[in-house]
Amino acid sequence: MKNLPPLSEIKRLRKKLNISQKDLALELKLTQSTISRIESGLIDPPYTKFKMIYEHLEKEGAKRKKSKRQAKDIMTHDIKFIKPDSTIREAVELMNEHGISQLPIIENKHNYGSITSKKIQKYITDNPEIFGVDVSLIKELPFPEVNENWGVKDISDLLIRYSAVLVKDDGHNFVGIITDADFLKLTHDY
Repeated sequence: MKNLPPLSEIKRLRKKLNISQKDLALELKLTQSTISRIESGLIDPPYTKFKMIYEHLEKEGAKRKKSKRQAKDIMTHDIKFIKPDSTIREAVELMNEHGISQLPIIENKHNYGSITSKKIQKYITDNPEIFGVDVSLIKELPFPEVNENWGVKDISDLLIRYSAVLVKDDGHNFVGIITDADFLKLTHDY
């Protein structure tokens, strides 16, 4: 039987990997309260459960180390964006011109929100006259912002919930955007 580290190692590894208790529990088909009680020392888990959690975290850490790719390696440098006072017509024209389905709303280094073709489609179907209004009237939440040195694993997790991720340099300037299409280019390396 392999000796395992102390129970406190689970919490340390989980936090180092920036994995929530909830996400870890879902991945391992446990409850979040079980993870919480193990980490706080309220329960002493069976050897097999502790081993399963520990080995999962170790494998995740090794997988992330193996993947050295960062945001700057996969991002599209030429960010297509619109300003808050742009019209929906201007957004649609820009999307059509560049074959994209979402745009960040940016002005003066500030991320005001986003607009997607799905949202525009919904509004146009209900009211075709909407082309002339400002995008700010139907904008969606801003795309998340990450530093250009973020790892692709963390970016992949964000792309599950958002249609794009904006990339900033150390000077807080927007330097790129990552969408599912950019991320899928990685498959050529596998």
